[in-house]
Amino acid sequence: MHDKNAPSSVPPFTPMLFAGFIMRPVPAFSLNPVAKYVLARMKKLYPEIFSRLAILENVSFLINPTDLHYRFYLSVKERETHIDILDNDAEHPEAQAAISGPMVDLLKLMEGRVDGDALFFSRTLNIEGDTEAVLTLRNAVDSADVRLVDVLGGPIPFIKPDFTKFFSKVNSLGESLEKDFRTAQRSILLPIMRHVSEIDKEMDRSEDRMRKMDKELVRIKTSLKKLQQPAGGVR
Repeated sequence: MHDKNAPSSVPPFTPMLFAGFIMRPVPAFSLNPVAKYVLARMKKLYPEIFSRLAILENVSFLINPTDLHYRFYLSVKERETHIDILDNDAEHPEAQAAISGPMVDLLKLMEGRVDGDALFFSRTLNIEGDTEAVLTLRNAVDSADVRLVDVLGGPIPFIKPDFTKFFSKVNSLGESLEKDFRTAQRSILLPIMRHVSEIDKEMDRSEDRMRKMDKELVRIKTSLKKLQQPAGGVR
């Protein structure tokens, strides 16, 4: 079982992190209609995903975007897949598996634009609990060529048509923002990394000086012992 009380990692510096700050006052339950609409669209466009997930029996996944204030509770019960959005601070139902990572990377993984193994070994993505269930979920998503533009491109009954056009451009906008944030991240971190490197070099120099001092002390002690010995070696 996933430990919902386990400490979370430091959130990454991404556009989603700032989006999360803006969206923090929005309660999770108000976003559930959007999540359920997206799931319904995916069931219509990619039925092969859910036919593969149907083999799971009463399995649930807690998907945790580390740069958002929400979590996605994806469950498979009686061959049907359901989704709910939860607040991070709210009490969470138990999940057999948990997947956490930056939201952008989770979306890329869903679209098959990144290698899940590479994200896992680089520790960008973290998996806990039932790894077989996670593998089933991954294989199910990989079985279809998911495109979020297509998923969000249909008419949304509770959102005005103008917003539908906006959603169709979110993917390219997100990629541009991600590049900008990576540039900003490098600009912020580079001076810090240089400073840390200088500190490391200074510590190496200090250790080298200490080693030389130790050798000099040993030499002085040896010389003093020789001077204290009487001539001929007899006291």
